[in-house]
Amino acid sequence: MAVSPQVVRIAASLDASFWINAHQVGLTAFLPEYFKLFTCSAVEGEILYPLTVKGLPVAAAVQFQTWCEAKTITRQEPHQPVDWYHAGENAAIALALDLNCVLLIDDQHPHHLARARGLKVVNSADFAVLLYQVGKLTYPAAVSTISRLELGKHLARTALAVLATLAQRKGDRP
Repeated sequence: MAVSPQVVRIAASLDASFWINAHQVGLTAFLPEYFKLFTCSAVEGEILYPLTVKGLPVAAAVQFQTWCEAKTITRQEPHQPVDWYHAGENAAIALALDLNCVLLIDDQHPHHLARARGLKVVNSADFAVLLYQVGKLTYPAAVSTISRLELGKHLARTALAVLATLAQRKGDRP
């Protein structure tokens, strides 16, 4: 009987942009296997807005709320604020800095600035590439997933280029 290798979960600060995109294309189900997720009230407020303010049971908000209640996502506030972008992005970045952890974010400009400032940053397209690499997504499913994400062109193109290179190495693409 083969034993599958255990995946080490990495601590990650979650931004609303990542959560909403990942949920839209069905990637959220994979998150707890790879990440110990952290969020703060500013991000939580953005994600839950349709549910708590508008009373709309939007699937991404409902799943997020369920995961917070089940402690699949840990709530924690950052200690040292940053003032780079909008409130939710700033809070997610500040939490990543506080915890010295990965930042999960899809907004292109905050993504690039956080990376330039030394943070480890993952966007939902990067995550789709990882899922392809470990065999959780097929090559066509990964391409389709990345194509459906609402990302800046540069982030999507970069992920598709990496995905194509991996697919060639794996023999899934000529």
